[in-house]
Order: sequence, then structure tokens, then C-alpha cells
Amino acid sequence: ELYQEALKYYANILTPFSRLVAKKIAEVVSLNLPINMICPSHGVIWRQEPLQIIERYQQWAQDYQENQITIVYDTMWNGTRRMAEAIAEGIREADGQVRVVLFNSARSDKNDILTEVFKSKAILVGSPTVNKGTLFSIAGFLEVVRGLGFKLKKAAAFGSYGWSGEAVGIITSALKEARFEIVNDGLNLPWAPDEQGLTSCIAFGKDFALRCR
Repeated sequence: ELYQEALKYYANILTPFSRLVAKKIAEVVSLNLPINMICPSHGVIWRQEPLQIIERYQQWAQDYQENQITIVYDTMWNGTRRMAEAIAEGIREADGQVRVVLFNSARSDKNDILTEVFKSKAILVGSPTVNKGTLFSIAGFLEVVRGLGFKLKKAAAFGSYGWSGEAVGIITSALKEARFEIVNDGLNLPWAPDEQGLTSCIAFGKDFALRCR
């Protein structure tokens, strides 16, 4: 639990400064000074084995990722939720080793979502089209992600629509601006997905998993 909170702090606050973190840690370590305690201006005081948190920071500062794919979505009438769940099913069928994490961005803590994105090698972001855009929780998520500057992560978009269907393109453009590697054109389905639509979601998930190996 302690490491999880430390990771959450790093992911949400220090990610944009990872290059500087790595540089400064290297400078301190090169001094070969005995480190008995680490007392930050705020946060946990490390009294026992203080080097353990330095080692973690060294790992996290090196474009950290685990074998994980995170799916972040918002939904109006559960169509996009059903798409997200079917895509997750496809990922698991294609790669039984990868961990798949789903978040409804409107009902989840932003800091928890970003921590899992930090840990992931790839993400999928989904929203229905609303007023020629995305739902506001996804718009906010994409803005925060752009600022954090994650590196070496893959991504794609998905969504549902009733009339115009711009959300997938908007999400894809935002992810590209945030320096994610876009692996495909995304998946855009009309209205609530029927059985054929859910089958296409499963296939989309399988293809995404294979592209992220």
C-alpha cells in the first residue's frame, strides 16, 4: 500500500520531470554519501532502508511500464461501456498474460486512472459522440494526459454515436498530440452495439493486443 501511494504521487505529479528526476538521483548517488534517512519537505519520511524509494524512483523515471493495458471510457446509455467490456474480452483472449484494467472516467478517481495509465504499455480511450465532441470526463482526462507527457506508450480510440460520430477522431488526435503511438484508426459503432457490433469489438481488442506485444 505504501508503494502504491508513492507510485500514485510519482505518476500524477513527477511524470513530466522524469528526465530531471533520473539526472538528480544519479548526481546524488555519485557522491557516495551514506544515506540514513530521507526527509522530504512533505510526504513520507523514510527511516528504514531509505534507498528502497530511490531505487523505485530510478525505475519509474525510465519510461516505466508493466504488461498492462488500461481502458478508459465514459458512457451515456451503456453502449460505450459494452464496447469497452467486449474489447477487454478480446484482449484477454489474444493475450492471457496481459493485465487489463477498465475505468469509467466519470465514476473513478482521476489520480487512480492516471496511475494505471502510467503503469500501462498501452491504453484505449472511449466515448460516445455528444454535440460533435466527447463526454466531458474524457475531454478532461485527455487534457491531463497531454500535460503529463507519458512516453513509449501505444493507444487507440473507440466509441459509439447516433448521428455524426466525431468522438473517435477527436480522441485519436488528442492521444497523438500527447505523444502516444496510435496503432490503428479506432472503432466507431452506430447506436448501441448489437451482437455483430460486439463481435467487432472483440476482434478489435484481439488486434490491439497483438499490436501491443
